[in-house]
Amino acid sequence: MIEATGLRWILTIVFAGTGFFCLYRCLRQGPVTSRFGDVLHTAMCAGMVAMVWPATMSFARLPQLVLFGFAAAWFAVAAARGTDRWHPGYHAVMMAAMAWMVFAMPRAMVGSGAATTMDMPGMEGMAMAVPSAGGGVPADVVVVAVVLAIAFCAAGLAFLARAIDGVRVALPPVRTAGWGADALMGLGTTVMLVAML
Repeated sequence: MIEATGLRWILTIVFAGTGFFCLYRCLRQGPVTSRFGDVLHTAMCAGMVAMVWPATMSFARLPQLVLFGFAAAWFAVAAARGTDRWHPGYHAVMMAAMAWMVFAMPRAMVGSGAATTMDMPGMEGMAMAVPSAGGGVPADVVVVAVVLAIAFCAAGLAFLARAIDGVRVALPPVRTAGWGADALMGLGTTVMLVAML
């Protein structure tokens, strides 16, 4: 998926940093619903770090699909029931996008001509790298990835502008850092989506 080792490390630092921030915010005093949302964001960041590295991309796909599907539903309900609908609605879309990426990543990799592995009969635990046919990334994957990338790039830039404004007018540091974390998650997800193409 991502060939450049440097970019892998940059994305790992971005998602690990935002994950640790969400975990820190979860441990602070606050409503139970906010804390649970931060737990879900921490899990999302861990999933993004796993997607960056080829060795872990196929790890526990079904649990990831269940987790991110549940998280998308959680934030969708929060958006429907709360007064601030935009922010949890954005996170619902992001969690749904995570579930879609877990589902679509193998199809995108096979279509792009990335190498796959083939079990060797009679040799348990051994596998051989086999180049894929490389017929191109499926059209539906391209369309969804492009639409999501544009949406998350726009949202990431909007959150970044809000974080910069928060620093300028000296808003509470945790709130400003939260907008910064949202910006990093949105822009980092954009890079991951573009890398699928």
